Amino acid sequence: MTFLPSRPSGTLIDAFKANPAAAVPLHRFANEIMRGDGPFTPGQREAIAARVSAANGCGFCRDSHRIAALALGMDADALEATVSAAPSAHPDGALRPVLAYVDKLNAAPDTLEAADVDAVLAAGWPEAAVESAALICGFFNLMNRWVEGTGIENTSASATAAGRMVARQGYEAISDALAREELRG
Repeated sequence: MTFLPSRPSGTLIDAFKANPAAAVPLHRFANEIMRGDGPFTPGQREAIAARVSAANGCGFCRDSHRIAALALGMDADALEATVSAAPSAHPDGALRPVLAYVDKLNAAPDTLEAADVDAVLAAGWPEAAVESAALICGFFNLMNRWVEGTGIENTSASATAAGRMVARQGYEAISDALAREELRG
């Protein structure tokens, strides 16, 4: 049950249908940062999205992006470490500074320093990794607030369906369907 009286059993798709002018460009943007060229695999990007969402207390986004990461071939142990472990405990040493950067950007962006970026670069990542991590973090902050702010319910069925759809079709499938009015009410 959402907080909005006009959508008592509203899903995230219902929210997108009600706001296609926002949802269409947002999902085109999401497709670019989550599936376009970049330093992270699609599975890693989904895991970073799940990490940000977990830190923000957004169960629906945490669960659906975990499912997407698994469907995109990410190892379950690597996924769990990426979503839940302290950056210093992550088994992939190269990913540790990226996760530390994302955590700091998410929790206290005003405390970021050049040293945080330098650590990512020193681990062998290109500068594009810093921008990619920042964009993923920022986008999922926005989506977490939309989901939690309107009371979108997290059910196993809805998170599973969303995660599988995103893994199979990408984010642009949502914007394309909305633009063609297939999802509009």
